[in-house]
This record gives sequence, structure tokens and C-alpha cells, in this order.
Amino acid sequence: MNSIDIIKNYLEGSLSPQDFQKELYYNKDMEDLLSKETQIPPYTNSQNAFLYLIEIDILLPSGEINSKGLLSKLLTKKNISFSLNNEYKKKYDLFMKIQPRWLNLTEPYFQFIFNKHKDKSGIELERALKLEIKNDFKFLKNKPRWLQSPVWPTVENKPLFFIGQLDITEIRHDISYLYIFLDEKNNTYMTFEQST
Repeated sequence: MNSIDIIKNYLEGSLSPQDFQKELYYNKDMEDLLSKETQIPPYTNSQNAFLYLIEIDILLPSGEINSKGLLSKLLTKKNISFSLNNEYKKKYDLFMKIQPRWLNLTEPYFQFIFNKHKDKSGIELERALKLEIKNDFKFLKNKPRWLQSPVWPTVENKPLFFIGQLDITEIRHDISYLYIFLDEKNNTYMTFEQST
């Protein structure tokens, strides 16, 4: 199968992100084709489409949405017809929808819990994922009150237990909190600081 057909299969959903990633890594023709394409998102440091696709993780929802967006533009530019399966957009929308306001889920964690509930769909899937999040993100008394973007640490896709936060403004120049988490498996603590 030539590189264009591989890209078309990936876009239409008959080739999984895992299999497409293997093609990126091991198919020299794919590398040559994508290395010639220099119209890539301006916010990246990559010089061509191949390097851009290697740098992003296409196995994660945002990586899949970004890779398929880039490859769709590439085929459109070359006047090559293709069909686009939008399931990946639904998955990304679900990722955004199930996040509580006080939390920024990591995509590997989302992928981990999503894979546990592959047999579900629609509202049932949404409820199962929300319940999984509720059960995994535990805290002693209160949820963290973040000063910046939420950064709840995880170890091997297991969120740490939130103990609490200390106001350390008196020893800093700005309003600052120290956040304390417990890794229950290893019985160790993790701390980090946020300031405004």
C-alpha cells in the first residue's frame, strides 16, 4: 500500500492511530512524502509535517485531532479525495465534556479510563467516565483551590490523594500555595507550589 492510501485509511478510520504511528516510524516512503510538506501549524518548532507528526502523540485525543487535521489539509491541497471519519472528534469532545472545572485531566489518564469502558457508548459511557473520575480524584477535606491551571499529579495513570494546601504567601513575593499530595501506593508525598 502506498503512503497516500495509508493516510486515506487513517483518515477514514480503517487504520488505527497505533498502526498509523508504526507507519510513521518505519515506512521510509511515508517519511519522504511528509518531509516535503512544510505547511504545518505555525505554533510548532517542526520544519515539516513528518517531524510534526513524530513530535505529537497521535494516540492521545488532541494528537489524533491535530494529526488528522494536518493530513486532511495535505490531501486537500494535493486534490486527493478522501472520506473523513469523525469518531475522533467525538472522542475529543467527550474528553472535554467530562472534565470537572476544578481539574485538567491528562490525556493518558483519559485514554486509560476510556479503554476500561470501551463496551459503553453515549450517556452510559459519559456517566461511567465521570464516576471513574469521581472515584479516582480523592481528597482529604476539600478539592484544591488552584491559583493557576489545575495540575493534579498522577503516577501510572493513578491520581495521587490530595491532602491539602498551605498558604505560603508570607515567605513568597506573590500570593502562593503549597499543594500536598500522597502517593498511597508508595506511601510518599509530593508537593508543588503555585503563585499568582
